[in-house]
Amino acid sequence: MAVYWLLSVPAHGDGHIAWRDVKSKVVDSELYDFSLPQFRIGTLDALVRLSDELSKFDTSYESMTGKLLDTLRNLTSASNAELSSLVTVDDKTVDQYLKTFSWNTSKYRADRSLVEIVDQIAEDMGAIDAALKTKLTQYNAIKNSLATVKRKQTGNLSVKALGGIVRREHCLVGSDYLQTVFVAVPRTLTKQWRNSYERLTDMVVPRSSQLIAEDSEYSLFSAIVFKRARDARFIVRDFEFDEQQLEQDRLHAMEIVEQEEELLANISEWCKGSFSDVFAAWVHIKALRVFVESILRYGIPPDFLPLLVKPNPKQAGKIKQSLSDFYAYLETSSRVSQRAGKGGKKEDAFDMHEFQSILSDFTPFVFL
Repeated sequence: MAVYWLLSVPAHGDGHIAWRDVKSKVVDSELYDFSLPQFRIGTLDALVRLSDELSKFDTSYESMTGKLLDTLRNLTSASNAELSSLVTVDDKTVDQYLKTFSWNTSKYRADRSLVEIVDQIAEDMGAIDAALKTKLTQYNAIKNSLATVKRKQTGNLSVKALGGIVRREHCLVGSDYLQTVFVAVPRTLTKQWRNSYERLTDMVVPRSSQLIAEDSEYSLFSAIVFKRARDARFIVRDFEFDEQQLEQDRLHAMEIVEQEEELLANISEWCKGSFSDVFAAWVHIKALRVFVESILRYGIPPDFLPLLVKPNPKQAGKIKQSLSDFYAYLETSSRVSQRAGKGGKKEDAFDMHEFQSILSDFTPFVFL
């Protein structure tokens, strides 16, 4: 995913000039409007508290977005390029959504307080996070069951299901006193088995052992006993030839496979839809951060220009430094007030150093 910067700079009463100033600094990069509605500002104390909360939500929803992408990647085995084509936000690609961002007033009414908007977003995201945990728990359970089934179908003869290997003629059926046991013998101990199986217990029928099957690790032998013979060197398989049970096991394995495929498709589609919701909520949280930080940084009434920048990756460091140098005058609130005076009367802005502890990667302008 491409890197984007969300920033705001003082407008000084003329957004066109502010746009031109930023455009002159973001060389060979893309610049887009990032329009915001007129929010209810509230008190300074409330904004400071909200700034801290928004920063935490920003990090949390970024993590949720990554978790959904990782889940989709694991479920679909998609590459990063394929993954980008799988996810959309409000029926747009991620890039299109960011470049054409418009506040969703139908979902998050701007006439509500900032705290109410944030609480609504947090409630929606909490429900999605809980649903994701539940769905992943369900999927992991069925995946473990499928792994067990596959292990029995594809493992070596010490663990592999014997239903497709042992036939009726290999078993002594219907005897009240004798039974056939099946023993997985390591290939290196095959000779030892042939020489010693009759002495494992007094109840082994002499010369009853037959080789049933072999793989690269084990040989499967049968033997007829009065009671089960066990030896630490050999693995006695619990098996009873029951055609009805074998059919039930086969149907159960097919059912597990179908459940895994159905759940895989269901969770994949859910993740795609939830990615749209979570990503959109994340961007709305960032929009609120831009607004709150801009009020704290530049003062009231609001007179700033929020912008979206897609920097040229090769020049990102230089571009950011160029912007920082150009807006270096913002390092003291008195200079902000002095510049603001040119465009009309404006209340004193707050000294940004007072809030530096709640800002990350500090710049003279608002930068997210």
